[in-house]
Amino acid sequence: MSGETGPVSTWVRRGLVACQVIPLGSWTAVVPTESSSRAEPPYDDAVTVLAARPVPRRLRSALGFFTIDGRAVVTVQGPGWRTGVRWLVWEPGAGLVRAPGLELARPADLLAAAGRKGDPRAVTDIVGSRDGRADVVLTDLLSVLGLPGSDLVGPKVGLRGQVVAPTAQSVARFDARMAEQARHRSELEENS
Repeated sequence: MSGETGPVSTWVRRGLVACQVIPLGSWTAVVPTESSSRAEPPYDDAVTVLAARPVPRRLRSALGFFTIDGRAVVTVQGPGWRTGVRWLVWEPGAGLVRAPGLELARPADLLAAAGRKGDPRAVTDIVGSRDGRADVVLTDLLSVLGLPGSDLVGPKVGLRGQVVAPTAQSVARFDARMAEQARHRSELEENS
């Protein structure tokens, strides 16, 4: 994320996942420290919950680099008022895949969010390949984008930064909101 560790730590406290907050120059990395979020199922997968979480405007541009179910997943949240989360999903043996219901991130989106100008072909070359592993695709993308943090990709990161946990109130609010939505959906299904 763009931003210093203080505001990023506040964002983590308001979430669902305990994370390391690691300063990387003008960027701050957020790395989950647990495999499960603090929320109730089905929102208990830490990496998926973190990947899907919107970043406030003051901390954008934000790029997320994740391995989810063997796939390389990159989230892009650019600056501005109306920028939602865009997704780039790469799968071994398939290359770039379109994930239903998710707005596709273009190579130019990654460059813009990373603050880089130039030809998006280097990004296209990486995600256009069907060969390789998700972690290699992610580290190659970080390199091409000129971003720090390639040593943070993978399961064995180790402790590198301050561990910040979500507040109990934040988790309780989320769980209550999701339970209410589930009740509402159930009522709608009963009445249809």
